Amino acid sequence: MPVFIVSGSVNATLCDTILLSTVETCVLANCTVIEALSAKNSTETLCGGEIRDNTVVTPVIVAVSGILAIVAVAMRVIDALPNRSLQPADFCAILALLTAIPLGVLELIMSSLGFGKDIWTLSPSHITRIVRFTWVTELLYFVLLVFTKVSLLLFYLRVFPSQMFQRVCYITMGVVVASGIAFTLTAILYCTPIEYIWIGWTRETEGHCLNFNAFAWSHAVTSIVQDLWIIALPLPSLISLQLGTRRKIHLILMFSVGLAITIISIVRLTTLVQFATTANPTYDSVTTAYWSVLEAYVSIICCCLPSVRSFLRTISPSCFGSSNDPNSQSYKLSRTPMNNSRVINKTVTHQISYTPRSNESDDIELVEKDSGQPAKYSGW
Repeated sequence: MPVFIVSGSVNATLCDTILLSTVETCVLANCTVIEALSAKNSTETLCGGEIRDNTVVTPVIVAVSGILAIVAVAMRVIDALPNRSLQPADFCAILALLTAIPLGVLELIMSSLGFGKDIWTLSPSHITRIVRFTWVTELLYFVLLVFTKVSLLLFYLRVFPSQMFQRVCYITMGVVVASGIAFTLTAILYCTPIEYIWIGWTRETEGHCLNFNAFAWSHAVTSIVQDLWIIALPLPSLISLQLGTRRKIHLILMFSVGLAITIISIVRLTTLVQFATTANPTYDSVTTAYWSVLEAYVSIICCCLPSVRSFLRTISPSCFGSSNDPNSQSYKLSRTPMNNSRVINKTVTHQISYTPRSNESDDIELVEKDSGQPAKYSGW
């Protein structure tokens, strides 16, 4: 059996950058994608190319943020059950978590298959499975964000009973659900036939797809705009409350926790620039994947934060209770709605009142005093 020995000078010639570029162009023009990847892998091995492995980052983010999301939803359910039944907002948070769990599991499986390594180092079967699972995680991601946004809006409906505000909330909810359905259906059907989504990369089958990069950008921008709108919705009502500056800022910050989701969404949007142009998706797309996972899990955590704080103040009032009332047993944003159409007044019949526990207490009690409260708010 003949043995071929490549001398150092010949090896250096073969690994010349200009020559390699020319060879890659020729290979891509005359070979199949699988053959071209095999040639690329052989060339990189021969030339001692860097072996890159970024498969660890996504599993770490999935594990940490996923555990926090599960704990947040568990606290929300535990906080709700002793005093009332689960409300629609609670169910949406639970459904979001149930959607997030398979999303995280698929990301872990993809990492085990090589998602985070250069595409030419992977077998064709692994590439196909990674592309298929990526498609499924995209669908789960779209659905999950709808659940978390709707959960926040349903929470608003329980707190702000103003007819105008509720009308705007319902319209916003309709837009969120409709856009979510539209994006999800488009993601399912953007290639014809559907299986071309995960086998089309080989260029050995017939099919056609929409411009997925434009589609991903449009969804990201739409989601960011919706987040900002949802964050801004309660601000006029909160600003108009006759509260001290510190308490007003406290309330505004509590209702603005969704800014964390928006910041992550904007960072994720910047990663789509490379996602749109890469020829090495199993390595370059990892950044987009783990920012998407982080956005999904943080959105679950954010929509549960009011209940999380209520739960923590119940089990540990000395740590999470009022700074001046160590005997405080709990803190809850009132289950009854507040209406900013009336002013705050301590001496006459009124819609809203706040009663600090002491002159410097940081607690804010939002209490419904009107005996004519709508029946639909009973039990909250």
